[in-house]
Amino acid sequence: MNALKEQLSLLGQFLRTDFRKVFIGCLLAMALAIVLGFVVGSLSPETVNTVLEQFMAMVEDAGIMDSDGNISPFGLLTNNWSAMLLAVVYGFVPFLFLPAISIVSNGLLIGLLAAWYHGNGISMGLYLAGILPHGIFELPALVIAAACGVCLCRNMSRIVTSSPRRVPMVELLSNLLRVLLFLVMPMTVVAAFLEAYVTPIVMALFL
Repeated sequence: MNALKEQLSLLGQFLRTDFRKVFIGCLLAMALAIVLGFVVGSLSPETVNTVLEQFMAMVEDAGIMDSDGNISPFGLLTNNWSAMLLAVVYGFVPFLFLPAISIVSNGLLIGLLAAWYHGNGISMGLYLAGILPHGIFELPALVIAAACGVCLCRNMSRIVTSSPRRVPMVELLSNLLRVLLFLVMPMTVVAAFLEAYVTPIVMALFL
């Protein structure tokens, strides 16, 4: 128990550092991407149809649906963990800030989907029911994972340029691992089960 308290204390200390600023920056980037996606989708409905067709094909190939066509929480977990871990691993590439791609692409998709609902006269309540409640946990987890990748990329860039602001990699990786284990992982578990079992029920209320 004391060891867990110590790890949570170290996590809290790390979250109060520059990581908080990086997280806020990533959150704003996703918000802007959502707005941009909605604008693009409203101006170009054919773009929405193309993107959604590709997205549905990806969902089918990702193993998220079981044999009966129901959403599998374990399939969702595997898919989400893979995507979020990849967002962190991208951070090992200096200068390019590739982890930002995940939050921008997901933000654009959310905005495009909102434009599709709006353009087809479908209730935005139904749209929000499809995003929430699991999105309350899944989207912050995605942003946190991307923020971890951005922090890693920034530190890699500082190491390459011999910046005095670089952080020892062992220290940084330890902090990022705590974030993934104590924040991202529990949030994605909750999100997966909510999306599989609660979101369909909420959506049915708006049909």
